[in-house]
Amino acid sequence: MKLIVVAKSNIASANIGKVLLEKYQDINIFEIGGNVLDLDKHEKEFQKIKPELIIVASSHKSEAGVPLLTCHTTGNWASADLGGKPKTLSIAPALCIRQGILEFQNLKAERKVLAKYEVGMEVTHHSPTIDFPVMFVEVGSTEKEWNDKNACEAAADVIYKLVTEEPEKVDVAIGFGGGHYCPRFNKKLAEIALGHICPKHHADNLDENLILEAFNKTTPKPDYALVEWKGLSSPQKKKIIDILEKNKITWKKL
Repeated sequence: MKLIVVAKSNIASANIGKVLLEKYQDINIFEIGGNVLDLDKHEKEFQKIKPELIIVASSHKSEAGVPLLTCHTTGNWASADLGGKPKTLSIAPALCIRQGILEFQNLKAERKVLAKYEVGMEVTHHSPTIDFPVMFVEVGSTEKEWNDKNACEAAADVIYKLVTEEPEKVDVAIGFGGGHYCPRFNKKLAEIALGHICPKHHADNLDENLILEAFNKTTPKPDYALVEWKGLSSPQKKKIIDILEKNKITWKKL
């Protein structure tokens, strides 16, 4: 079962959920009253359901306020400032994240009403830190966009595609380096899928256990790691590459 999570208290999530219920009947919605970042509290319920994929409809918020349609997986590279457990990752469904971003790109090309929106994958960040494949499908970045029926409909259509269609099988990688919106990794989505991505500002927190967790908690199993060469300091690159090579994980320079 692929499970859709909708939070009534989240404006974009509630609006996306409303569209899903209006347009589609053959879906499984798990509605929560609290914050979308509190899914760790529902892990026992997920254990009973055993979903193969959890898709969370959510808002995206940023100080820049750029209109954005985005997908990402979850986990904490350092402290748990936004919930979950520190230095713990969920399972990243790489092929589905790629599928979500590519579908957002297709819808933007087809629908003029989405012209102002940027489309892109984000690095792994925030809660939950649960032992299930989980991804967020988000509309951002201000209340104006969260209430944009066109954007919320696009997110609902992406979610429905994720639930009803199997993603294309391509090579899978994990990534290290760059910024939060990972533009160089986004450019690779035409040919490969990305699971967990650790940005430069969290790379100093990486250790062997966390790098191996990023590899082992990406599904399907990654074919290699991508190291963004100009997106990391020399000490960060050395530490990451030493750990990858020690564990016989193939890596490539990006």
